[in-house]
Amino acid sequence: MVSVKHLKKGDPLMKEGETSNSMYWVQSGTLRLFKKKGTGFIELGVVHSGEVVGEMSFLDNQPRSASVEALQPCDIIEIPRGKFDEFINAQPSWMKSLVHTLVKRLRTTNNRVRELENASTVYAKDESGKTTKVHEFLSTNEIMRLCSGLILGFSRHSEKTAEGSFKIKSGWFQFYASQVNGVQLAKVQVFTDVMHEAKIIRIEKTPDMVNLFAINLDFLEKFMFFCHDENSKTDDKRLPITEKGVAILNAIDEFSDHKSLAAGTETFSVNLSDVYQKAVATWNKKIPFEWNAYEELVKSGLSQEVRVTGEERSAVIQTEKFKKLQPVLSLRQKIRDLNAQKRDT
Repeated sequence: MVSVKHLKKGDPLMKEGETSNSMYWVQSGTLRLFKKKGTGFIELGVVHSGEVVGEMSFLDNQPRSASVEALQPCDIIEIPRGKFDEFINAQPSWMKSLVHTLVKRLRTTNNRVRELENASTVYAKDESGKTTKVHEFLSTNEIMRLCSGLILGFSRHSEKTAEGSFKIKSGWFQFYASQVNGVQLAKVQVFTDVMHEAKIIRIEKTPDMVNLFAINLDFLEKFMFFCHDENSKTDDKRLPITEKGVAILNAIDEFSDHKSLAAGTETFSVNLSDVYQKAVATWNKKIPFEWNAYEELVKSGLSQEVRVTGEERSAVIQTEKFKKLQPVLSLRQKIRDLNAQKRDT
């Protein structure tokens, strides 16, 4: 008999390499297909309601060639091998031949997998300075295409609400980012969540649809140009700011009084000891905040050298440069953290 599986967002349906004894029909919901590659994975595509998944390995008795998990709550109809064999054995011989031919042709999608692997590969330097291949969930090129898709969606299809904000149906963003700009739908949905977390947009879900509300799209365009500019530079010309440097910038942004400065103020002083203590107490987690990492901010022209008076550490920050770079570096770090998390998954 067939049975129904109920999946929550993130629940796995099948894993790469598993023996295949069933195939599945998606009654409702959306799933992502992905394949392991080194310490990361490659996005292969998305399966929507009304489609079948797991049919290739099921039909030719090969191990699962990819993993599948739910992007949203799903109802899945499981079709076991015995039930299918009973059905296919009752069909004409040409039907069996057709099925085997189709499976063989589907297996040629390995070429597509190789293309996707190349598209997700970037070159980066490890701690020793050696250049290595790294698989990224969101590459710089994809980030810029996603940003432009979001901006285009709002510029063409936004509606003004009674409160004065602007909104679009999420489908418009998915259309421009996925169908027009060629980014995998699974990546579009994850990027949407990151933009919500970063307060660039706000997601509002109803039983019938998902709406996106604009909060800071002007910043998004600045971020897109920042990514392009940094990506076009040689390694020695890029901003030498790591995760630890960004943590310091974020702490200064949240726990100093720079936001109350008068317009045109060139510099502001920060009690770094006080900022660090407030950050640790408020965030209540271990943060990559180290005093020697502050040198990154000095080299980037964001700050003067740290002054030490007794147990107090303080510094003078360049106001304009700080306000320009801290937001884009913070958002870039969120995406870097996402890529690292996906590689470790």
